[in-house]
Amino acid sequence: MEILNDSQLIEQLKAGDKEAFEAVFKKYYKLLNISAFYILQDEIEAEDTVQGFFVDLWEKQLFTNINSSLKAYLTTAIRNRCLKKVESETRTQKKLADYKYTLTEVEEEETPAPEIYPEKMLADLSIQRMQAFTLVHYENKKYKDAALEMGISINSLKTHLKLAIKTLKEGLKSAK
Repeated sequence: MEILNDSQLIEQLKAGDKEAFEAVFKKYYKLLNISAFYILQDEIEAEDTVQGFFVDLWEKQLFTNINSSLKAYLTTAIRNRCLKKVESETRTQKKLADYKYTLTEVEEEETPAPEIYPEKMLADLSIQRMQAFTLVHYENKKYKDAALEMGISINSLKTHLKLAIKTLKEGLKSAK
């Protein structure tokens, strides 16, 4: 194909000439990629945008809208597509940030940190229950060793633990 100027290429495109389309692609692809990259700052995204534009240009016959300079039309079309992508990405990021903020806010509202003071709750237990609970759960002593230290039987220790845990659970429920 002979080298045509832009106005001749437009006329050939409007006539449905695939060779004219290929000529436009070869002539402007690199320039449009650079323009897209300048806006998107992502090489692959820029190439995808330009290739998608050329597909639309041919399939949707967008070239029928060209009334002025081919170069101006192509660069403006790519710039607009890139700006739409950036705007869409910005909206998506904002929605994600809002969603994360909302989730955090909802989680805080649904599960407020109750002001629970375990030491105070333990202090409310009887001396033997508090001692049994402390020896077994804080000091990680075996029942046998804790019972021996307290001077009671293992069954008595288990009873004190059971009642201590029951009291602590009730205290936690009422604190919420």
